[in-house]
Amino acid sequence: MVKYYHCEKCKRVYNTEIWIGEVHTYNGICPLCIAGEQQENQTQQDSAEDHIMNKYDTEPTKRMKNNLESTQASPIEIERSLLSSLEQKVNDVLSGEGSIDVLIKEIQDGLVDKAKERIGETIQSFDASKIDAQKVVDYVEKTFEYLSEYKKYMDNVVKKLQDNPKMKVKTAIEKVFKETMSNMPKDVPKDVLLNKKAMLKNVFGKAEKWYNIYSDTKDVYELTKKMVLHPFNEIQKKLSTLPFYTSS
Repeated sequence: MVKYYHCEKCKRVYNTEIWIGEVHTYNGICPLCIAGEQQENQTQQDSAEDHIMNKYDTEPTKRMKNNLESTQASPIEIERSLLSSLEQKVNDVLSGEGSIDVLIKEIQDGLVDKAKERIGETIQSFDASKIDAQKVVDYVEKTFEYLSEYKKYMDNVVKKLQDNPKMKVKTAIEKVFKETMSNMPKDVPKDVLLNKKAMLKNVFGKAEKWYNIYSDTKDVYELTKKMVLHPFNEIQKKLSTLPFYTSS
């Protein structure tokens, strides 16, 4: 399970660690809020200096205020920016810069939950497109159920390939499944064990399916990378079809 560290200001998740059970703490400040405070402090300092230099001329201050307001992103622009940067964020996780659980939480909070609100606010109940929009959200949340486990599975596949460069990717996928299945804990309740086995079979099926899509890729690193990126690319494609993200 996971312990989530939420920013005490914006409530975003900015870090995770392995924990007994699921725990949410609200302390510390995330990098975005720290950067925002620094920018705000700098803006206040600049405003004070401009006010002293131009105490008899209010026009420069007005111009600065208008420029500041024009550069502030709207909520929908922030969501579109997050949506367009998903692939880069996954690449950052793959390179060791960030956590897959934090990224999933960021997508949930910054896109899926916001999409639910916008569906309710912008699409009438009798509009057929509302059903399609809700299906998109349901699809993404369904993907979240196995996404973290799938990433761990693929990490094990990559580790096998690194240990034995001559091993085929398909063979590594199968070996990880067999070894993980045989190493399932026996001293757990039956329902817990069945759930673990069902999850393992699910991610194994996804790995095989997406391997078949990209099996023509000759470079092993690129192949496994495409396999990890695939569900995120699908999330990006699905969310991009929502009317409030497609409109200019």
